[in-house]
Amino acid sequence: MIPEPTERARYVVRLLWSRLLTGIVITVPLIVTLWVLWLGYGFIAKISEPLWTTLGVTNSTLLNFCTTVLLLIAVGFMAAHVLGQRIIERAEAVLMRVPLIAPLYGAVKQMLDSFRMIKSGAQTKRVVYLEYPSEGSLLIGFVTGQYFEPRLQRRFTLVFLPMAPNPLAGFVVAVPAERIIECSLTFEEASKLIVSGGLVVPPFTASAEVPTPR
Repeated sequence: MIPEPTERARYVVRLLWSRLLTGIVITVPLIVTLWVLWLGYGFIAKISEPLWTTLGVTNSTLLNFCTTVLLLIAVGFMAAHVLGQRIIERAEAVLMRVPLIAPLYGAVKQMLDSFRMIKSGAQTKRVVYLEYPSEGSLLIGFVTGQYFEPRLQRRFTLVFLPMAPNPLAGFVVAVPAERIIECSLTFEEASKLIVSGGLVVPPFTASAEVPTPR
C-alpha cells in the first residue's frame, strides 16, 4: 500500500503550488509585454534596415533601435495634434474594414485605451472599498470621477470595479459619497492584488496588524 502523505508533505505541496501560481501571475504579463514590444521593434527594424543598407551602413542594429524610438515619438506628437489625429483615424477606419484584422486590432486598442485612461487620470489613483455583495464584504474599486444628478439632487462618485484577473474588464457604478469606504492601498498594490487574484498581497506593517479574534 502507498502511504498517505503526512500533513507536512501536504503543506509543502500547497506552498509550492501557491508559489508556482504567484510566479506565473507575475511572469506571464512581463513575458507577453516583452514579446509584443519585440514584435513591434522587429517590424519597424525591418522597414528601416534597407534604408541604412542603401546608405552603406552594414551594422545598423543601433540605428534601427534609434529609428524605432524616434518613429514612436513622432507618432506620439502626431496624435497630439488635430491633423495627426485625423490621419490616424482614417488609418484606423481602413483597418477596421479588414475582416481578419478588425477584431484583433479593435480588441487590442480598446484594452490599451482603457489602460491608458486608468493610468493617466489623477482620480483613478484613489483606491476605495464598496460594501458588496453582503454586509462586511468589500469590493476594491478605483474612483474615476464625480457628477451631480439634477433629478435626484444628489452628487455621485463614479467607481470603476475591475474584475480579476483582468483589471481592464469590469463595470462602473455611481455611488453616493457616504457609501464609499476609503482604502489605504496604493494604485499599484491594488492592481497587483486584482491581477494575481489575491495571491500577491501588500506586506503588512506593524501599524496595520490587528489582533486575531478569539
